[in-house]
Amino acid sequence: MTYLFTKQSEIEFFRWVYWVWSMKIFIPLLFTFTILTCFTACLSTTPYVEFVKTVNFSSLDTFSYKHTLTTGMDFRKSDELLLEELSEQVVVSQLEERGFEPTDVDADFFAVVKWKKSVTYSANPFDHIDPYNKVIARRGDPNSRLASRLHLTLEIYESSTRNLFWRNELPNIFGALQLTEGRVTDSLKLAIKNFPQHIVKDPSLPRIH
Repeated sequence: MTYLFTKQSEIEFFRWVYWVWSMKIFIPLLFTFTILTCFTACLSTTPYVEFVKTVNFSSLDTFSYKHTLTTGMDFRKSDELLLEELSEQVVVSQLEERGFEPTDVDADFFAVVKWKKSVTYSANPFDHIDPYNKVIARRGDPNSRLASRLHLTLEIYESSTRNLFWRNELPNIFGALQLTEGRVTDSLKLAIKNFPQHIVKDPSLPRIH
């Protein structure tokens, strides 16, 4: 019995030593990982982009602008009209700059812009369309913590299948009371920023359907 007790004690002792050694390594690693995760989350402004489905991009030549949707809390009529007008203007202009041709008939793809107004608390300053230092300077204002903010989503669909193939979501892009023509325009340009250029095809090559 004495031998068994001693042997068991040795086992428990080495288990304890191993646990202490593990914790000395694990805790700093856990702390470092937590800090890096938080830092990465702060720097990441948007989730959630872009190609969501495979599409034959070389077959996309023409486009149409479908509509602008405003949801969530009520918008003032003047703000709603501004969002509708600028959304179409900016998206059409940006797609034309990329080499796509607008058309009202048999377009290869179409675009939809969605604006949602909702109340959020202490939004990530990196999400805002304004420069970071200006957003931080306003954080001392209690009214900037719990506030109604706008969320922008740009969706692009293939016309033949009506399948969504490209999407970009920008949450908390600016406060509802900060709605200006400049912020709306800049937000839309940011939303479509990574949409690819039109692919110019060699007419001597066979067309892929």
